[in-house]
Amino acid sequence: MWIICCGMKRSGSTLQYQLTAHLVELAQLGQRIGWTERFSDAQAQAVGIKGWKVYKNHNYEAAIGAEMARGAAKGLYVYRDLRDVFVSFMYKQEAPFDRLWKRDILRELIEQYDLWTAHPQVLVSRYETLMEDVAGEVRRIATHLEIPIDAIEADRIAAEYAVDKQIERIENAREVQVVNEKAIFDKHHLLHENHISEHQGQVGQWRDSLTTEQASLIVARYGDWLQARGYALT
Repeated sequence: MWIICCGMKRSGSTLQYQLTAHLVELAQLGQRIGWTERFSDAQAQAVGIKGWKVYKNHNYEAAIGAEMARGAAKGLYVYRDLRDVFVSFMYKQEAPFDRLWKRDILRELIEQYDLWTAHPQVLVSRYETLMEDVAGEVRRIATHLEIPIDAIEADRIAAEYAVDKQIERIENAREVQVVNEKAIFDKHHLLHENHISEHQGQVGQWRDSLTTEQASLIVARYGDWLQARGYALT
């Protein structure tokens, strides 16, 4: 069984991967594979591995859809206010608004959202809910994967992935590992050096980081998507 953490970029997908892998390994049902850009690479890495394989990949592929259709895969997806996603990209890539806007980075994310969430085998979570109640997300993931867990254990797992502990993992990483030309400071947890910004994933950070004109551009193009998912447009 493949357990694929496929959430929207800059929206807590790494945290969701960490929680999922922790649950699966704690239950001794399988192990984490990590991240690759192509599913075929993950399949090659998993040759000979028994049990469930927890894998992170943002890019939907027909081969993954086929695995889900035949009951050999489940997915976990998390999405976020697109304005906060945009700001997170700006900080991580140290890029100005105009450069990213010209690339129309949000369009691809929405296309991927539609592909992933079309599958009933995918648990869909909201970033704002995840960050407000990480232990609750642990329980939701456990239910989706049919892994028994009580509230005390869910709280304990959630505490393992508090922001201060994530930063400590990055700082204490003994070596930099390069995966598909991308530097990963903690390969086990898939943490990069600049994974957590000074805002530490705050909800609504776009209000302080975007000008009124910039926020209006995003709303003009993607307001229907935002409003349909309960995000206020002002």
